[in-house]
Amino acid sequence: MDESDRRLPALQALRGIAASLVVFFHFAQLYQERTPTLSWIHDSGFGDLGACGVDLFFVISGFIMVYTTRTKAGGNDALVFITRRILRIYPLYWFWTSLLLALWLGGLAQRMQRYSASYVASSYFLIPSFNGSNFHPLVHQGWTLSFEMFFYLVFSCGIVLKLRSGKLLLLAATFSICALLSRSLAPYSGVRYLLTNPISIEFLYGMLAAELLVKVQPICSHRAARSLSITLIGVGAGALLFTIKFYDAYSLRFVFYGVPVSCIVLGGAMLGSAPAPSLLVYLGDRSYSIYVTHGFFLMAYAFALKHWAFCFGLPADTAIALAGAMTLALSSSTYSLVERPLTVALKRSAIVATYTCGLT
Repeated sequence: MDESDRRLPALQALRGIAASLVVFFHFAQLYQERTPTLSWIHDSGFGDLGACGVDLFFVISGFIMVYTTRTKAGGNDALVFITRRILRIYPLYWFWTSLLLALWLGGLAQRMQRYSASYVASSYFLIPSFNGSNFHPLVHQGWTLSFEMFFYLVFSCGIVLKLRSGKLLLLAATFSICALLSRSLAPYSGVRYLLTNPISIEFLYGMLAAELLVKVQPICSHRAARSLSITLIGVGAGALLFTIKFYDAYSLRFVFYGVPVSCIVLGGAMLGSAPAPSLLVYLGDRSYSIYVTHGFFLMAYAFALKHWAFCFGLPADTAIALAGAMTLALSSSTYSLVERPLTVALKRSAIVATYTCGLT
């Protein structure tokens, strides 16, 4: 957990909720695809609602980037910012991409797929590439990381230009111009897919929430802030639940999911340093590991559904809930096994490199 996250425990808890929502969304979806058994979780719309976990991640990213860079300006700060973002995203993603690639080459995973060298290379660098059905990379969840990196690159330009509140306008203008210019590209162009997808707007929601927090905090008493916070979270959660009534909520997710999620993030941030549920904070600390690894457990789940599910005789919703909970437990354990040691090693390497170059 970053220092900024320690000051805002509720946002770290929201990361845990986001990761959990995505896991249960994928497990409910897979169960419905692979078995004829009806599932209340899926049929009621609550399973599909789990997709809003991605939107929650995006809004939190926009918020945290503004919140943590309020005093940053100039080229050096921008270089530090983008370097830290690259080291945060790529090494762990490369580790799990390499493992999946090895399993595929060994015929142990995704045996029906045919991947070209260019597609694999694009997957490693998070450059969207059409794979025949969508623009997902080898590790499918990585599609969201492409948008994250694009956001970080544009955001770093705002730091270079020493913009403060003007970063929001810069990103809004950049996203709009890029979307317009990229429409002339081929329909299956990865660049067009990246630049025209309206889900990028959700980063702007998060940035706006951070700007609002800075303006609201000085004029709110502790009691008023807490009341407003609870109201925003309640309204956002209620609006999200209401979206299960809309069949096109997913296609217009930047409205139906993005706006309610923004209310929840702003409300959570207004709680300040107030403690959050420890289990959710625990999952939030491990949310990146959970997000990039749960696909491996999803493959195991698909195998179990094919060969063993009906032997167990478990009700559909019980099977989904158990598999999701087990995956959260197992995928969160990869944080200690892989992510944390990798992060420590990278920090040590950075210290050694800095010392060797005589910059300490």
